[in-house]
This record gives sequence, structure tokens and C-alpha cells, in this order.
Amino acid sequence: MTLETSGYTSMVKISTRSNEAFSETRPIVANRRAVSILLTSLLLLSSGCLGSDDVSEEDTESITASIELVVWSTYEVDSKEEETFLSSVEDWMETNPGVEVIVEAKPFMQAVNAYKVAALGGQAPDLMRFSNDQLGSIAPIRDRGNPLLEDLRPWLTPVQRDDWDPVALQSMRYEGDLLALPVSQDCVSLFYNKALFDEEGIEYPNETWTTADMLEAAQQLTFGEQVGISIPTKDPYRWFSLNSGYGGTLFNESGAPNLDGEGSAQALEFWLSLELEHEIVPTGTNIETMKNHFVEGRAAMIIDGPWQWPTYEKAKIDIGQALLPVVEETGLRMSPMVGFKGWSVSKQSTNKIAAVELALYLSTEEIQKEAAKETRTMPVIESLYQDEELLADDVLAGFIAQAREGFPAPTSRAMTKIYSHLPTAMENAYLGTKTAQEALSEENEELIAELES
Repeated sequence: MTLETSGYTSMVKISTRSNEAFSETRPIVANRRAVSILLTSLLLLSSGCLGSDDVSEEDTESITASIELVVWSTYEVDSKEEETFLSSVEDWMETNPGVEVIVEAKPFMQAVNAYKVAALGGQAPDLMRFSNDQLGSIAPIRDRGNPLLEDLRPWLTPVQRDDWDPVALQSMRYEGDLLALPVSQDCVSLFYNKALFDEEGIEYPNETWTTADMLEAAQQLTFGEQVGISIPTKDPYRWFSLNSGYGGTLFNESGAPNLDGEGSAQALEFWLSLELEHEIVPTGTNIETMKNHFVEGRAAMIIDGPWQWPTYEKAKIDIGQALLPVVEETGLRMSPMVGFKGWSVSKQSTNKIAAVELALYLSTEEIQKEAAKETRTMPVIESLYQDEELLADDVLAGFIAQAREGFPAPTSRAMTKIYSHLPTAMENAYLGTKTAQEALSEENEELIAELES
């Protein structure tokens, strides 16, 4: 079979959303020309095409015909992140006529289970955006002996691998397999409404703040319909940072669950006391009500991530950001869990070359920088950590500084199970049916038993 040497884009000639052939094509990403040729060869070899000596003009035209990629997006609908992502996809389609990309929005928290059901039914999308802790849930599953996600190591050159932050790239591995190409990282930090602080003559939060300072300011800023701090007290993700500040860990050195380890009970007691004892967090606050409190200008402080920053700016909040405080009792700074997100290719995809090319494009330095500028999404390309334009953005620089104080989310089956056990422990401690230590110990034992079963 004769292969043209211009790579993937010479074989799949596209139009835009119509299926008309486009006479002029150009590489999607210039420095991936050689690897595209290799990927084309690999796909043809796996399908048996290389066993034929000659390919007719009709066969070539069938290869260049329009194809369809289904992409599951887990960005919040109508968010700035989603808008920027969709714009990138449109740009890719313009330079790749003939590939029709169909984006389907999936709620982030439900997307993993939806993918499992679809994949086991033979209906997986070509690409989906996963967080690295979600990969631990997908990776062990097999469909007729095959994994659900493509191992992307053979699709990358050593030079390409060097582009990424090695921690980010490692976070997308499961037992050696590279299951996603990282595109972003995120963590929570302290957001505050400058106007509410100004009205009471209270100094803004800063890097020297302790949890005692945060508590004192929140008490002064709680009156009437206004609340000093709004946090979802039954949300494990935000609690992880306080747990770290008390010296707690999710797993011990051998990797076993450690939810009831030293400091964790004290961290949970303080966390719940903000609502139950000090009454500076409104009763029953969840993630959505926290967001509404801040958008409405009723909350002086919240703990949230960069994905919501554009929403608060759009609401005309005079918003400030600071590092999470140091825990008064331990001297340790609250340390958030840093999650990484990336694009995975389904093992079932019948258009893997196109799917990998799109994943590579969405993870390029250019696209990551654009996302950082537009949405304050933290990049994972090494060169962008020293990018002067990005570092000049105080908000983005603040998120990067906070991430450096965090710990990477483990990519493991055990990590995915924590989210089904910690809420029970938090609920039992909240209701007072068990002490914080009892609640955490019970769920830790349940988690260990589940992992061993």
C-alpha cells in the first residue's frame, strides 16, 4: 500500500461540516508530522491493509471520506471553559475538513459511570475528558478481555513526552499504561469578596493567615443575610486540604487507606464546627448554594477552584484570592489535592488516528496557553510555567502558587472509592451519631474490606 508522506492530514482530507473534499490540507500540529505517518502505518497494519500491494483510486477516496468523532465533554455547560474548548474544536475542524466532531456534554460527577455503561455496551465515545482520579475507576475494567481506554504510549515520541510536566504525565498512568494526555491541573484556594471586607474595614486574607484569622474574620463578617464563609461541609474534596493541614493523609506509606490517621478526626471536627458550632456557614450548604452565595454577594469567603473564577467575574464580584491558611494548631498550611485532567481515547474507537490527533491538538502548548488566558485554567506544559504573559496574570500566578502547596491526586482504584465512603463518615459525624474518630475509623475499615473483596 502506498502511503503519502504528509502524514495523517494528507489521508483524511476534510471539508468542514459538509462532506465535500477539500483540495488543500495542512498538518494539524507541525511537529507531529513524523509521528502521524507512523500512526497511520500502525492503524493500517492492525486492520490488515498492508497485506495488499495495490490500492485503487476508489479505495483512496474511501479513506479520505468524511469521518465522525464523538467527544464527551465534562466542562460545565455554558461556562467559559466550555466556550473556550468548543472554540478550539471548531478551529481544529476548520484545518481538518472531513472530520465531523460531535461534542456531547456530560455532568462531571456522573460521566465516569455513563462511560462505563456506554463502553460495556459497545457505545463508547471516541474521546472523553477524565480526571486522573477517575482513571483509577475505569482502568481495571475489561470488555471481553480488553481495557476500555487506549494506552497512548505508542502514539507519542520521547520528544513529545518531554513537553509535559512529568508529574502531570505520571498522573495519567495506571500500572504503566498512559490512559490520557494531560491538559490541565486544578485545585481549590481561598476566594474572598473585597467589597465586603472593605465595608467592615477588615484586612484581606494573605499568605500569613492562620485558621484562627480566618475564623475571626468570618465571625465579624457574619450578620443578617451575609455569611462570613460558605463551604459545603459534607464535600470531601474541599475537606482534603484541611485534613492535610492537620497532618492527615488519605493513604499511608504502603498505600493503604488512612482516613482515620493522626490529625484527620481533628480536621473533621474543625470543619464541621464552622457550621454546627460557630454558625458562620449556612445550614445545609452544598456546592451549588456556596456558588450562589458568592454570586449574590452574600458570602465574604468561599473555597473554590479556577473553573469557577470566570463565573464570579461575570457576576461583577470584586474578587480576591489568597493561599489557604496555615492551621493554627499544627503550623502546617492547608494543602489542597491537585487534580489533573486529560483526554482519553476509547479502545473501541474506529477512528483512532483522528481521535489521537484531536487529543494531541487539545493538549498542545498553544491550546493550553489560550485556556489559561481565557479561563485561568492551570497548564501542564513545562514551558508555560515560565511564560511571562501567564505569570503577569496575578490570578493565574496565585493558582499556580496554591498548586505548589498541594499534593497530587492518587491515580488508583482506592482513591475513587474514597468518595463513596467519606461522605458517610462526614454525615455520621455531622449528625452526632458517631464521633469524628469513630465515623472515620468505621468507613476506613469498610473501604479496606471493599478493596480486598
